[in-house]
Amino acid sequence: MKNSEIFYFDVDGTLLDNKSHTIPESTIEALKQLKAAGYKIALCTGRSLSGAYEVGVVDMMPWDGFVLANGSQILDASLNTIKETPLPVAWLHDLLKVHDGPFLMEGDTLFLSSEPNQRLVDSFAHFHIDTYYPVQAYNDEKIFNLMSYAFDTIPEALREEMFKDTITVLDQLGNTEIMSIESGKHNGIQHLNRHLKTTRYTMFGDGENDMDALAGATYSVAMGNAVAHVQEKAKYVTKPVNEDGIYHALKAHDVI
Repeated sequence: MKNSEIFYFDVDGTLLDNKSHTIPESTIEALKQLKAAGYKIALCTGRSLSGAYEVGVVDMMPWDGFVLANGSQILDASLNTIKETPLPVAWLHDLLKVHDGPFLMEGDTLFLSSEPNQRLVDSFAHFHIDTYYPVQAYNDEKIFNLMSYAFDTIPEALREEMFKDTITVLDQLGNTEIMSIESGKHNGIQHLNRHLKTTRYTMFGDGENDMDALAGATYSVAMGNAVAHVQEKAKYVTKPVNEDGIYHALKAHDVI
């Protein structure tokens, strides 16, 4: 870990406690100490820029870059676009015709494609989210990431062809994240690393969508609240986010 040039941090379940929706003070202090020690730091999250702003992580630190929307949106420290791979507009219209339920659609804003179903209600309750996003029609906006709450309503006969140019990842509740095949957190990290002229990186994460970045990292840390198979991908398992997991890992490796 100590020879890394840059540290990447997932947001939900890594920086952010999913129950309290807060970032531990110890995490903020650890990030400040990392920067003071000369390391670069970056966000690496499934959230788009609008979603990252929603939970207050964009302005919390002088980040050196952003890997957003599971690698579909790569931004520099000043929020200028390095690379973006939105989902194709025509493909999205075709998908909406055969998907009988809501998508959370992540672009410059976040909105639901239809009224919440029970699966969405239960999922939001699990993550202690009590406010739903507005329901609106899709009008050809750039969409970087989709979360399906009704993936099983898509006819099986259509799935292989329809999703051949995408990556689909299940979250811990079985909901399906969908992104461009050119995306993925590890691919996004490679783009930002080239921009920053860095190669050696440490990744902190907790979810299924972190697994490619954990596997490709110089050093990898899974949070103690991560599910077992994600922990197995990491070189080190730290304490849960709400038990000062990030601070603990960096201290244990004599990085701060």
